[in-house]
Amino acid sequence: MTQNELEIIEQALVALAGIDEHERASAIQTLGKMRYMDAVPQLIDLLETCDPGTRFMIVQALGQITDETAVPALLAEMSGTDIWVRVAATGALIQIGAAAVPGLVEGLRHEDKAVRRAAAKALGKIGEKDSAVVRGLSAALLDIDSNVRRFAAEALGRLGDIESVGVLTEVLTDKNTDTRIAAFKALASLGTPEAQDAMRKWVHER
Repeated sequence: MTQNELEIIEQALVALAGIDEHERASAIQTLGKMRYMDAVPQLIDLLETCDPGTRFMIVQALGQITDETAVPALLAEMSGTDIWVRVAATGALIQIGAAAVPGLVEGLRHEDKAVRRAAAKALGKIGEKDSAVVRGLSAALLDIDSNVRRFAAEALGRLGDIESVGVLTEVLTDKNTDTRIAAFKALASLGTPEAQDAMRKWVHER
C-alpha cells in the first residue's frame, strides 16, 4: 500500500468517527472501494446507531471488503426492516461466499418469508454444494410460501446436485405455476436420464 493510500485511509477513518454526514458517507465508500479490512469492526459498530441510508452504504462496503467477520452483522441486516438494506445485505453475503453459507442455511427456516426467499436465492448464487445446503434447499421446496419454493428449486438447479432430481420431480406438481416451471428448468439443467424422463412425463400430462 502506498503512502498516499495510507493517508486516504487515515482520513477516511477520522471522517467515519466524525459527525459530518457527508464526510462520513464518503469515508464509507472509500473504505469499501479500497477493501480496507481493518475498518470492518468500526463499520459494524456504526450499523447499530446510523440511519437506513448510512446502513445501506455500510452494508455495500462490507460486501466490497468481503471479510467473513462481517457475516453475523450482515445476516442481521438481511432480516431488518428496511428493504433496500436487506437487499444490499443479501448481495454482500453473496460476495463473501462460502463463509456466509451456514447462516444462510439457517435463514431458510426464518419466520420471515422475505428472509427465507433471500437465503434461497443467495445459496443458489454462491453455489456451495454441500450436504447441509442441499438438505436445506430440499426442505424449502415444501415451504408455505410459493416464492421460497421457487427460489429453492432454482438454487438446486444452479448447484447441479443430481441427487436433487427426486425432490424436484415432486415439485412439478406444485400448485404454483412459477414454482413448477422453476423445477422443470432445474431438472433440465441437471440433465440426467431420470430428470429427462420426469420432464417428458410432465409435458405429456399437461
